[in-house]
Amino acid sequence: MGFTDNNSKKAAYAAFEEIANGPAFDEPSEGFGWDDAVEESSGAKFEPVPDGDYWFTVTGFERGWYEARPGSKLASCNQAEIQFTIDWQNEAGEWRKNKIVYKLKLSRKLQWLIYEFFESIGLRRKGDGTTTMPWNDIIGKVGICEVGHHLSDRGGVFNDINKCYPPEDAPTVVRNKRP
Repeated sequence: MGFTDNNSKKAAYAAFEEIANGPAFDEPSEGFGWDDAVEESSGAKFEPVPDGDYWFTVTGFERGWYEARPGSKLASCNQAEIQFTIDWQNEAGEWRKNKIVYKLKLSRKLQWLIYEFFESIGLRRKGDGTTTMPWNDIIGKVGICEVGHHLSDRGGVFNDINKCYPPEDAPTVVRNKRP
């Protein structure tokens, strides 16, 4: 498959250059060369968000696919991969910003979770009935969710979104400030 004209070819090369070189930054590159010396650092380490209820902002969204494993109770289906950003304060009083991806499977068995998410960010209300979901309107919306965690096979701690609260069911005390 080739290019039909020079403009298409130039646009493709320009797009490749942007991907290959990354965005322009005002600061020096944070990347390392293969032979660069790497010093021991006491820089910030990942801190999982402690379990509890938090305000979140939707900062990303991708359309994905859930591939069911053999014997799974849920069939393969579309999956919304929604990025929640949570600003929170650790025990030392330092503010942290964590991103947690909420993988919402678009299955009839779990449609109540889809509706619950849209209620939590104010794009649907109880009593709206059957309706299509405005996926393109979710970026920037805020809501309250319950954050939990799970342990990986290697012992790492990772955050999960356990629940999204519709406004009328949301807790009145949360562990962070509204964004």
